[in-house]
Amino acid sequence: MQLGMSESARFSSAEEARFRVGYPNSRPRKSRIIALDAASFEVLVELAGREWSDAHFLGFVETKPASETLHMLPVDAVLKGLDGSHVNLADEVADADVIVMVATAGATAEVAEVIGNACFVRNKLPTGLVLSAPEVSYEMLSRTLINMRPFAAMLVISNGVEYVSEMLSALRV
Repeated sequence: MQLGMSESARFSSAEEARFRVGYPNSRPRKSRIIALDAASFEVLVELAGREWSDAHFLGFVETKPASETLHMLPVDAVLKGLDGSHVNLADEVADADVIVMVATAGATAEVAEVIGNACFVRNKLPTGLVLSAPEVSYEMLSRTLINMRPFAAMLVISNGVEYVSEMLSALRV
């Protein structure tokens, strides 16, 4: 009895290669990474220097009344870019494929509600990253998690900047 080629080997053959699609299977994602506090914004400034596809690294500045284009929300927010320019949260969320909120453990992170609601009305699922450290108490971490949990489809606790970088890479930012 002669053994044949496995399916994996057969589909890797030159004969089967003619059926392969010759271009990537997805377009680059438009990502918005939003720092909810000053300490997490500093981390984003550090990470922004790396190579990313179409990512905007932003920091929360303040809330403001919602615009005419977003009737169902009572508030919008002003965000700042790395260059200091100000943009509207609603505009950034509307143009994004991936939204990631980053907060430092112990920060109140109440703005997660504003960002989460802006994502909800646009049918987008934000991810939350909480930057923790060994010296951060459980109570401080809990305060941040309680504010972010209802507004993040996925919530991850990070123990360092490298973990945040790896998480952003995994999300194809």
